[in-house]
Amino acid sequence: MRRSLAVAGIAFTATLAATAARAQGSGVMTHSSCATAVGAAGVARPCEDGSAILFNPGAVAMQRSVIGAGWTGISTGAAFTYDYTGEEVERDRETASVPFGFASFRLGERFAAGVGAFAPYGLGITWPMSFEGRFVSYDTKLHNIYIQPTLAFQAAPWLFVGAGLDVVRSSIEINQRLDLSTLPVRGNPFTFAALGVPSSTDFADVHLTGDGNGVTFNVGAVAEMSDRISVGVRYMHRAEIDFEGDAVFSQVPTGLRLAAGNPLGAPAGTPLDAVLQSQFAGTGALVNGGITTAVTLPAQLVVGASFRPLPNLELLGDYQWTSWEDFDQAVIDFARIESQDQTLILDYQDTHTVRLGGELDATEALALRAGFVYNTAAEKSASVSPFLPEAERNYYSVGLGYRLPVGLGIDAAYQLIDQADRRGRVRGRSSLDQTADQLNVGVYHADASVFNVTLSYRFGGQGR
Repeated sequence: MRRSLAVAGIAFTATLAATAARAQGSGVMTHSSCATAVGAAGVARPCEDGSAILFNPGAVAMQRSVIGAGWTGISTGAAFTYDYTGEEVERDRETASVPFGFASFRLGERFAAGVGAFAPYGLGITWPMSFEGRFVSYDTKLHNIYIQPTLAFQAAPWLFVGAGLDVVRSSIEINQRLDLSTLPVRGNPFTFAALGVPSSTDFADVHLTGDGNGVTFNVGAVAEMSDRISVGVRYMHRAEIDFEGDAVFSQVPTGLRLAAGNPLGAPAGTPLDAVLQSQFAGTGALVNGGITTAVTLPAQLVVGASFRPLPNLELLGDYQWTSWEDFDQAVIDFARIESQDQTLILDYQDTHTVRLGGELDATEALALRAGFVYNTAAEKSASVSPFLPEAERNYYSVGLGYRLPVGLGIDAAYQLIDQADRRGRVRGRSSLDQTADQLNVGVYHADASVFNVTLSYRFGGQGR
């Protein structure tokens, strides 16, 4: 039964990788309604709602003191269509709720400090139990909280630099089923399928939970080339998250009975569930135990420019590179049985993102915004699975902001995420030698909408 436990561990780490990719690898930056509305462009001129702590720490020294907080709702839907049967499996639409908050304060004319709390990887995905992909995952939840204290200062009349330390707290929950027909019979060179067990026979439910911590840093700078043009750069270093978790296995009745002359030597009619029961107790391979692993979140590099062709119009453009090739492999350590340790193949690729946005000051109080984003996929063709049915995406966003004379402001945004259909698999991957042509059996369809709102209060002196 060794393969049973290995499959469960693979699910644990793969979901960490895939769910993270769903947020950052696909470039969904929704931690500010103002930023969302302009397609998250603005590394050269971040929004003045406190979110500069994330989008460019150097810009904190350019802005007034500000306290901002908001909420994001991300509504996602997905379906899978099999190649040969044409059957479509659709999952229920889900909405993830992601709060965020920032506060920054000027410390004199040149210095500023602040702190931000945001959850960039707070998404999940649930598939119906009738979907074959349940043997990879049927319910996944990932929650992350980033806390980033930040310092910034004006290094020259035209140059602003800053840095933040990111402390990351993560938690995860994964649920999957194990397929008896694919597992080897102990002491024999064949699987349970040879005993007449049908394909896709559930015999175990796996519930995996884990918590992890990590530390990284985020640095940025803004250079004002003139009153109309500025350029910016931001770099967030990779972070290693150390996870400790538990694997809980529950037997699922199959209702099957062994035939006469079976290689197990059991009498005809013996309930197969009784034979399997020993694997869930004592020294069995499916006894509850601990799991540990380490996952490296990739680095990000963003460069961009801001141009003001008219006094009331600002145009923004960014390019982001994300080093998802850091997701090469991960080692899964089983605390109860050392020999069960496994190396998971992740096999991701770097992503490239182009962001364009604009803000028009319709009046002194009202700002109108729009944005567009194009993002390449983090997954290679053989990596697309129920964990993350990902493909290249286009994002279209609109929003507005209203500022009261007393410093209070409200911003709102809507973003439509248009993802291309992409072929993928419904089962696990055990070797780099397995190609997309061998693994992929259908097409994934996915879409998402983002709604968010931010309240902010600016005070204490003037920004740039």
